[in-house]
Amino acid sequence: MASETALRAPATELAGPGTHVPALDGVRGLAILMVMVVHLMLFNNNNGNRWMDALSQLQGLCGSGVDLFFVLSGFLITGILYDTLHDEHYFRNFYMRRFLRIFPLYYGFLFLLLALTPWLNVIWGGRQYVLLAYLQNTAIWFPVSGFHPSLLVDLNHFWSLAVEEQFYCIWPLVVFLVRDRKRLMQLALGLSVCALMLRIGLAMYSTALASGIVHEWTLCRMDTLMLGGVLALWLRGEGYSIRSAERCRVPLVIFFWAVVLLISVYAAIHPRVGFGYGFFGATYGGTLLALAFAVLIYLSLQPGTFWNRIFSVAWLRSFGKYSYGMYVLHILVGYLVSTTLRRLLGTSLRIWLTPRLHSRPAAILVEFAVSVSVVYMAAWLSYNLYEVRFLRLKRRFA
Repeated sequence: MASETALRAPATELAGPGTHVPALDGVRGLAILMVMVVHLMLFNNNNGNRWMDALSQLQGLCGSGVDLFFVLSGFLITGILYDTLHDEHYFRNFYMRRFLRIFPLYYGFLFLLLALTPWLNVIWGGRQYVLLAYLQNTAIWFPVSGFHPSLLVDLNHFWSLAVEEQFYCIWPLVVFLVRDRKRLMQLALGLSVCALMLRIGLAMYSTALASGIVHEWTLCRMDTLMLGGVLALWLRGEGYSIRSAERCRVPLVIFFWAVVLLISVYAAIHPRVGFGYGFFGATYGGTLLALAFAVLIYLSLQPGTFWNRIFSVAWLRSFGKYSYGMYVLHILVGYLVSTTLRRLLGTSLRIWLTPRLHSRPAAILVEFAVSVSVVYMAAWLSYNLYEVRFLRLKRRFA
């Protein structure tokens, strides 16, 4: 049980500049595990088997892991920007710290792929220039179709990195110009409504072009980033203090009903999945997800509560620590793992394990666990042998 002092700790002590909040690493760990389920849990779904269909439902729901990343990013970045508004080197420090965290791995990975182009049989077709400029989520304006330039190289998931980078480019200036906390909250809420309205307008056309815009365009994903920002600004209100779950049940009720509504609607439309999981999923569902995840982050900040303890578990926090490397590397590493095992076993690991475990779902889960373990090790090596050399420089821009 948390002490009374901890329960009264101001939000800025829990999520202020220079303060590390362990539970938020756990939230980030949940997000990357959800992404792993979508991309690395491989099987033929919707085949009438009860357990397989349950795995299929789980995999579909985990597609919202990217939304959780966006909400958490909006929360952390907005908090950092607001707390450092009066710093002499506001822009320099923010952009240099982002540069040192993101660019070394991202561009190092891209340059490695470019160097290995002949051996990986990569056909770039102009994609390399779009990727280098973080414009892959605007590929609808370029003569580029998809970011899967070879059998082993699939970079389609990099669209979310472009959304984040575009957010980093614009939002610091907005915060700097507006400055006032309440006005920033109003602006963020207004932009969230605009994002929802834009998705509704585009989704009504139900075309492939509209589908790509709704899913990947930064303007259409503003509510996920902005609602996280609203939470950060709300926590910094004058006289605000983090309260225990027993004393503040409203966020828990909001979270519960948002999740129930989302799961209910998703379960109803899943058998006939089409454009963005249907009109609801492509429009209102995105905003409901963002709201639910913002509340989840709020609940995780309350010391001594169930949510705080769950997200403070060591292994989940460890996944969060290496989540960026896991996200960048997971598809390539996953392909390499599955290809290597297929050559050694003569078939996929799940098919090889099924008769030995007498359970296809168990075989799928074991194969998934193997893939995630190798991805984790690759991210650990990347972080400790490469990325940390750049991260040490962040101290110069504290």
